[in-house]
Amino acid sequence: MTEAAQEIETRWRFDLGDGYSVAPGMVTVFTSSNTHYRPFIQGWKSFDNGLNLSARYRYNTVNDAHSDRELDGSGYTRRESHQFDIWFAYNIGNFGMSYNPRFRYQDGVDQGTGDDTYWEHTLAFNYKLDDGWTPYVELVSLDKTYINDDGHHENDYAVRLGIVKQL
Repeated sequence: MTEAAQEIETRWRFDLGDGYSVAPGMVTVFTSSNTHYRPFIQGWKSFDNGLNLSARYRYNTVNDAHSDRELDGSGYTRRESHQFDIWFAYNIGNFGMSYNPRFRYQDGVDQGTGDDTYWEHTLAFNYKLDDGWTPYVELVSLDKTYINDDGHHENDYAVRLGIVKQL
């Protein structure tokens, strides 16, 4: 394990009818060295057969003006990346699973991959309990964020555990 962080996500979901919803929100991530702010807008389409499609745009920034390395080697800059997510989800009773490809970009700024782009693929499983509690596990492939002994970027992998409380 290389680093742990605490993450809080808040959103206000508006149902638009006919299975459509939209939600503005904010993800705040606390690490030992800085705080990340990630406002977003997300939309959903739910179908009667348990299928659910969702898309999100998120702007990622951090309170550290020297958080990310310029690709040209000229120094460091503040993270100001653009992130795009899509979810394909399916629910059967209280069980759910989803696949989430994620793309992040900031022109000329290393996204931890040695490039200014980043891909992440997440497979998630959850179980909805009573009273709005939903524990989950995510299996994640992180695009070239591991640097091997030779200095080459390779894919890394993560497991995330969490719980969602709907208020």
